Amino acid sequence: MSTIEIAHSILNRFSEEELNRFIAYFGIIYPVSDTDEIKETSDFPEFEAPTDDITERRAAFERIEQLRRPMPDLDEKSELASYREEKYG
Repeated sequence: MSTIEIAHSILNRFSEEELNRFIAYFGIIYPVSDTDEIKETSDFPEFEAPTDDITERRAAFERIEQLRRPMPDLDEKSELASYREEKYG
């Protein structure tokens, strides 16, 4: 059985309301163009997209990026040797 046949058999088992919920949920995962006619997710509050806006996320990452400070290059062997000397004498 091909993938499309499996998908078709699964979708045929759905009632009209279940199919509408599936389309609303699938629309969040795989958005379609504005010209396509599908049920709005607001009809199904449990499937509404997160309220986070991509611009809010980008602004948050920019704020985090501004907090980042350069770290000096460390000579790990000498740092370990000095720590070992301090600790164990």
